[in-house]
Amino acid sequence: TVKEADSDSASKTILDEIKVGREIMVQVVKEAIPPKGARVTTNISLPGRYLVLMPNSTNLGISHRIEEEKERERLKKIVQQIKPKNAGLIIRTAGWGKELDDFLPDLDFLTRLWNKIKNRGRKARAPMLLHEDLTLTYRIIRDLLTEEAEEILINSKNEYKNMLKFLKTLSLSELEPRVSLYTGEKPIFEEYNIEKEINKGLQKKIWLKCGGYLVFDQAEALTVIDVNTGKFVGKKDMRKTILKTNLQAAEEIGLQLRLRDIGGIIIIDFIDMDNQEDIEKVVKKLEESLKKDKTKSNIIQNTELGLVELTRKRSRRDLENMLRTTCPYCSGTGRVLSAETVSNMVLRKLEELCNTSRAEAVLLGVHPKVEENLSGAKMLLIKQLEKKGRKTIYIKSSKNIHIERIDVVAVGRLKEIKKIKQMFK
Repeated sequence: TVKEADSDSASKTILDEIKVGREIMVQVVKEAIPPKGARVTTNISLPGRYLVLMPNSTNLGISHRIEEEKERERLKKIVQQIKPKNAGLIIRTAGWGKELDDFLPDLDFLTRLWNKIKNRGRKARAPMLLHEDLTLTYRIIRDLLTEEAEEILINSKNEYKNMLKFLKTLSLSELEPRVSLYTGEKPIFEEYNIEKEINKGLQKKIWLKCGGYLVFDQAEALTVIDVNTGKFVGKKDMRKTILKTNLQAAEEIGLQLRLRDIGGIIIIDFIDMDNQEDIEKVVKKLEESLKKDKTKSNIIQNTELGLVELTRKRSRRDLENMLRTTCPYCSGTGRVLSAETVSNMVLRKLEELCNTSRAEAVLLGVHPKVEENLSGAKMLLIKQLEKKGRKTIYIKSSKNIHIERIDVVAVGRLKEIKKIKQMFK
């Protein structure tokens, strides 16, 4: 779908504006999610930390998340003062409470970025990629390093230096104390249970603290979340049991929607409640949990049956589709972790072994596709782990090994491991 940036008449169609052979600049606003293709627009928008620059528009706006009328009026005056010629601006939620001088470095950065894109566009022949979203380091500064973020830990010296450099470029040096280089002995994912949470985000069933559980059923058209009391039956008052389970479910659902990045239509089947006050408490708890989400969501309706329907903006693949690929063992009816994901797990497993074992050598067995993925930059990391852990690392593959499996075949003396390696099939 191509949306026009400016239209003289509502009656104009896309065919009036675009002719065969004409080259236009578009921006992908939604990546291809099979069976649908990508969605693009000529309404270019470049997000910064506090501002969104819209080169093909003259509109000015304030984030809908800034609700206080007095603050909105103050920001409107600022955006009118800094508005560039022939371009529109939106002040993002992070701009709340900021002064005029806080916006200027952001505007300067975005203006220079747009000029670079335009210059590339003049020299390019379609089709060509002119610009893609900046690095993960920059996106973290732009989207996540807000007032609520107490600390950002980075386990790479290079990325740590890059982040400090970006902060200076954006005149945000006062945020440097919040950025720290992680130097712990354990892998950072292990230290902060990130791996555990990722695995949790891939599970169909999620247990609640009270003993109840959620069941996620994702389909192409919508996602259904079922709430059950499970082990939690309460001692006397069934109403309190149901309310407690539903309240915990509402909180966890908000977290899981963010973690799994589920978009589209979502139906939540809460446990049936007869009391209107209880229903309102659960819906309010769900609303509070959804407010923590940077992605826009909207509760459409709730019924006496305990069904809540909501929508959440979807612009990319969810966690399930990012980390898992079509299963080669069941003709696409099931899902397994991708070779890329498993190869990253191999690196973390090797890092763990290097930190905990005094053995001279390690032999791992993996699927051939995983071994193939352990090349280039990943192989350099393995060499670094060998040096750091003073170990020799061998990785052998076999088609008999499931693609998700990582076999620690042997850990011990180098001479013994070499013999085992020769016998490995």
